[in-house]
Amino acid sequence: MKLEEIFLFDGIDDHDKSRMVSCFNIQRQKFEAGETIWDFDRSNDKIGIVMSGSVSLMRIDADGNRVLLENLSENDVFGEMFAFSEESEHGVFAMSDKKSEIAIMNYDNIAKRCSNACRCHTVAVENMFRIVTQKTRRLSERIEILGNRSIREKLLSLFTMYARKTGSNSFELPFSLSYLADYICADRSAMMRELRHMCDEGIIETEKRKITLL
Repeated sequence: MKLEEIFLFDGIDDHDKSRMVSCFNIQRQKFEAGETIWDFDRSNDKIGIVMSGSVSLMRIDADGNRVLLENLSENDVFGEMFAFSEESEHGVFAMSDKKSEIAIMNYDNIAKRCSNACRCHTVAVENMFRIVTQKTRRLSERIEILGNRSIREKLLSLFTMYARKTGSNSFELPFSLSYLADYICADRSAMMRELRHMCDEGIIETEKRKITLL
């Protein structure tokens, strides 16, 4: 994936895209699976865009429990929500799930208008607000899922949401079952037992990450 293809530059012509890559001082970095991309305890002034691979945004609480905040794939943006806040985020870090390449830029390069006050910079800022709006919508969806009390209710709420989005009762989860347990804030063993019960009762069928609502 080329830098000029990222969502941040939607609606900007090719000449201005190339110029803005330099203007925003975008740096491309490669990370191995399991490698920490950055720790938001130390810095929250950067924004990352996934060029290839996948990234998990995680939080570790005081007891050492891991919570999956967000799973990101190609062209997804992360760090922008924290960059808008002046407070650091304790226990939050971005981790590469597999070999990944990340485009990294400083928040100030986007938020502060360049000296030329060019229209393309304004478009990029508008695109960033669209990204934040989408993230807010996804957060609302997750709150709705976590609002259910039982593991089964959480799973069915999530599966129904994916079926609605894909327009099919069969769909593939964007993350592993281990991350699914983190996403719904459930013990993995308890969640796996519940999935088996749901399969035995003819509610769902599973094949690795593929889920079918019956």
